[in-house]
Amino acid sequence: MFRKVHRRLTLLFTIVCIGILAVMAASYILLSVRSIYNSALIRLESNTANFETTLSGSTVISDDWLRNTQSNYNYIFFLYDNGNPMHLTALGSNDADNDLISELRSSYGERINKIRDPWAIRRDVFQCRLRGRTYNAGVIFIPGENGFTDLYILDSLHSERKQIWKLLLGFGAVILLTSAALFAFSWFFTRKLLQPVQRSHEQQAHFIAAASHEIRNPVNTIVSALDAMKECSDEQREDFADIARREGKRLTVLTEDLLTLARSDNGSFTTELKPTELDTLVISCYEAFLAPAKEKSIKLGITLPEDVPPPAPADAERIKQVVSILLSNAVSYTPENGTIDIAYSFDRQRHSIAVSDSGTGISDEDKPHIFERFYRADRAREDRSHFGLGLAIAKEIMDLHNGTITVSDSSTGGAEFTISLKAAPENESTQK
Repeated sequence: MFRKVHRRLTLLFTIVCIGILAVMAASYILLSVRSIYNSALIRLESNTANFETTLSGSTVISDDWLRNTQSNYNYIFFLYDNGNPMHLTALGSNDADNDLISELRSSYGERINKIRDPWAIRRDVFQCRLRGRTYNAGVIFIPGENGFTDLYILDSLHSERKQIWKLLLGFGAVILLTSAALFAFSWFFTRKLLQPVQRSHEQQAHFIAAASHEIRNPVNTIVSALDAMKECSDEQREDFADIARREGKRLTVLTEDLLTLARSDNGSFTTELKPTELDTLVISCYEAFLAPAKEKSIKLGITLPEDVPPPAPADAERIKQVVSILLSNAVSYTPENGTIDIAYSFDRQRHSIAVSDSGTGISDEDKPHIFERFYRADRAREDRSHFGLGLAIAKEIMDLHNGTITVSDSSTGGAEFTISLKAAPENESTQK
């Protein structure tokens, strides 16, 4: 699935970028073509003005002047006397040129006639379309005693067209090379872009599979207990009922944990930060776990700072949930007659709560994974009271607080979990 999405995103990204590049290139080429044609038209206007100035001071247009002018400029000249081609024009032109001038005189005759003035030399320069191609045309009208003379000047724009073709070929090569570069870039970019999505998808699939497995176990146990109750004696029926009740409670805990993580994933798992007295919160958690610890003959100790700590910006219920998760795990994985210590400390920057135990600890191999959902170290897999979600929930809560939760080896040989919260600014804590 992700390979197909990768290919489609690569093509989409490449096509969109090439489309944008093509539009920009086309706009630039269009402006360049207009600029090239306009420059040629301005040049023709300047040259036509020079021709007019030269002809205005002469009573005769000589063949030598026309021949020299035609050789010095890349133009096509046509000279007409009272509507008839003069000698040099008739001899020096070919059929194609004659057809061009005929089309020019017929298609633009109305415009040409407007400059005819029996008393003064007039000129006009304009762009025209002849035989499907663009030309620049200049017309000079020269009145005389015996009629009038017309000088037609055509610029075929041959050099300009070559310049435009070079421009098009250059841009075509640039677009091809850029397209290849964009495709390569988009291939690696979209793959990088999809990697977090793919990992998230894999984690979600793993989460669903693990959740289904964990749910199936208590459900199967409940169904088996209910089936056994049909055929058992009255004395055994109560035992099977206790089993079903116990597994139902486990299933309830699992469901609540799954809902908590689901709310975290969709962004509805939030916190309400308020000034919180963490020493009071720690004492409350300590008192709540005295009884479970006593059942296993575990010594539960507490260490609090001598000075009165300032309130910490935190969601009291969420932080209490984290500390309870750590204490619950410590009680579960600490052997009888072991010890568990909970210590609270603070400084100007941070508030820290550490829970350490004298259990078997956590291996270096397991430490990077213990905050993953449904992950349990090998020694803990036989303990059915834990689903491997508590530490994942604890980490989600600490992330919401912009805090941290870490694990290390305790001095008593077990594991030590430490949660850390940023302290409130001094002026804020003073006001509180």
